[in-house]
Amino acid sequence: MENPELFEKIEEFVEGAGLMLVDLAVKNIGRSYMVRLLVDRPGGINIRECAELSRIIKDYIDGNMILSNYRLEVGSPGIGRLLTTDVDWARSIGRKLSIQMEDDEFTDWLLEYNEGYLKFKEGRILSAGDIVRAVEVLE
Repeated sequence: MENPELFEKIEEFVEGAGLMLVDLAVKNIGRSYMVRLLVDRPGGINIRECAELSRIIKDYIDGNMILSNYRLEVGSPGIGRLLTTDVDWARSIGRKLSIQMEDDEFTDWLLEYNEGYLKFKEGRILSAGDIVRAVEVLE
């Protein structure tokens, strides 16, 4: 289902909550729809924030009769999800990452992300394009 207005409103609600939209999908499942979004921010997100955002989006969908039979899921990406996009890097600031490159691998805290470059606590500065695989790890 393509609904640009719904997507724009969800993005607006996410930004209004001070969060970053990591992924948004609306899928037709038989006679109903699944609206699934992943949100995050540097420093993480909690269940209360997901529940509040879910309520706001549900009120909008129901109040404007956009979908009649749907399920809404709002969550965070979680540890172990591959980091690949600008949003992934930005939301991972302050987190410990496991980084794999062609000829090296290391684990370190991400301090900054700016215009495609990542700066780590131990002093490494890398281009995001040089990273083969990256995931968040527990402390």
